[in-house]
Amino acid sequence: MMRVSNVVRVASLAAAAWALVSVAHAQQPSNPAIEDWKPEKLVNVEILPKTMAPDDVIKLMKSYNAALNVDCVFCHKGQVGKPWSTYDFTDTTKKRHETSRLMMRTTNDLNQKFKDLGDMDDPTKVTCATCHRRSRHPEIEPPAGPAKPEAK
Repeated sequence: MMRVSNVVRVASLAAAAWALVSVAHAQQPSNPAIEDWKPEKLVNVEILPKTMAPDDVIKLMKSYNAALNVDCVFCHKGQVGKPWSTYDFTDTTKKRHETSRLMMRTTNDLNQKFKDLGDMDDPTKVTCATCHRRSRHPEIEPPAGPAKPEAK
């Protein structure tokens, strides 16, 4: 029969080992091969400014990923979990790629129209998340309005 002190010692060692594994895991990026890669130059840029830095493009694309709750392969050719360096970001043959460009043009156009109104203290800013709300397919129906008071 194991003594209580031995049980406590084994439990303490297990907890210490778990803590070390957790700390080591937390210090490592999820996938450094994916996170550290960036293109040397941008290719096939139509909507974004051609002078935009690759770091800024990556940041913007990550915001699109979050807004639609998708990975890069939603628009680009590559394999989920593989390093970005293996993706073909120059290929624009995926139909979603052109759809994304249309959505970017529409968003830019809306934001420009709101800006041109000029009579707003804080002009409305439309983003992908405005409609998508972390969903590939935005809801078509508007949310339910407030409950109406019952008539007497």
